[in-house]
Amino acid sequence: MQPEAEARSILGPTARLLAAGATCEVHTDGKRVLRVAHGPEARLSSQAGVMRALSAAGVPVPEVLEVGLLPTGRVFSLESFVAGDDAGPSREGWADLGRALGALHTLPHAGFGLLEDRSGALHGIASTPADGLCTRLKAWPLNGGRLSAQPLIHHVPDLAFPLAALEPELWQVAETPSALCHTDLHAGQFLWQGGRLAALLDFGDAAIGPPAWDVASVAYFHGWNAAELVVGAASESCDQNAALFGLLLAFHRAGRAAEQGRPQRLAESVAFARSCLNRLE
Repeated sequence: MQPEAEARSILGPTARLLAAGATCEVHTDGKRVLRVAHGPEARLSSQAGVMRALSAAGVPVPEVLEVGLLPTGRVFSLESFVAGDDAGPSREGWADLGRALGALHTLPHAGFGLLEDRSGALHGIASTPADGLCTRLKAWPLNGGRLSAQPLIHHVPDLAFPLAALEPELWQVAETPSALCHTDLHAGQFLWQGGRLAALLDFGDAAIGPPAWDVASVAYFHGWNAAELVVGAASESCDQNAALFGLLLAFHRAGRAAEQGRPQRLAESVAFARSCLNRLE
């Protein structure tokens, strides 16, 4: 069965493709959203569990209507459709995001790293904090590689000395108390209406690790000023741990940019690494 026919079997004849990503295809009929997994990496069952728990906590997320199997054996999830506008976030909108992340970070969980794709308890697939981070991040020093071999350092060798001096602190931030984190808070993960948060989206990369992970993710994609607004509402802080985790994120993003041949993204990771170092001075 072709993807379009699969979507129509659930949504009916008005189904249309919204997006095709690395882990799933997304279709809509204007009232509902259908995600169809390419494989287990989509983690649609665990995503649904996170969204249902957040909805119960009052966080704006799409309503999960159904999770099941198509006749082809592919997993699907069906959600309510949430509309946004082009206004972007206001200060109050960033505070809405902070409260949403604060609720996410307090959900009961066990283990570390990316979630096991199952309904019920939210359980990471790794047994130690460092191993948990490695299920999601390819970041020095956690990846076991040499500092000199990292794409970030290839691009800006002058960062090697200050980053080498921070190796003990980078290991320590990996061991800080854990929470369930979103981990990938780029602009496509939010819907805004009138400047307020209408929906927080896409928990396929949700992982158990330090809450500083989400603080650093907001800062990476939206700047440290936005991160300050978010953490104030989350009753968390834009502290040294956020800057240290930001360095792990910069290593990871630089590695991905190098693999994908995207020099602009490599430059962005370098600029963010410098901003984290400045905050640690």
